[in-house]
Amino acid sequence: MSPSHRQQQQLSPNSRGQRQVDSDEALAARFQDGLLEAPYYSVGRLWDDYLPAYRFGQRSQRRHSGLRFEDVESQLEREWATARGQSRLGWVEARGAVEDAWTRSELGQTFQASDQHEAESAGDRS
Repeated sequence: MSPSHRQQQQLSPNSRGQRQVDSDEALAARFQDGLLEAPYYSVGRLWDDYLPAYRFGQRSQRRHSGLRFEDVESQLEREWATARGQSRLGWVEARGAVEDAWTRSELGQTFQASDQHEAESAGDRS
């Protein structure tokens, strides 16, 4: 496989490169340091309890792009029983982390779209 083909494959939204964005390491870098100060943190819970909630929130936002968290919250609550894996968090404890990941994912997409628009506009001015 040529280097340019490999590069295109990594940049494709359905490729392994996109899944890497959702990797546990990326989620840890974004959320782990602030977990103990998060308003939804429950004393005695571990990072491994919250990681599935962050993952679920980020992926759910992408799945329901264009909708508000509140619009799909009841559906997410039902899906949490399966998505939680080994997490000890029930929906009440996980909800805040799911919403936090949803919101940050949504903001990240907004910033990316805004940056792309600015770059295209700058190219038009050249």
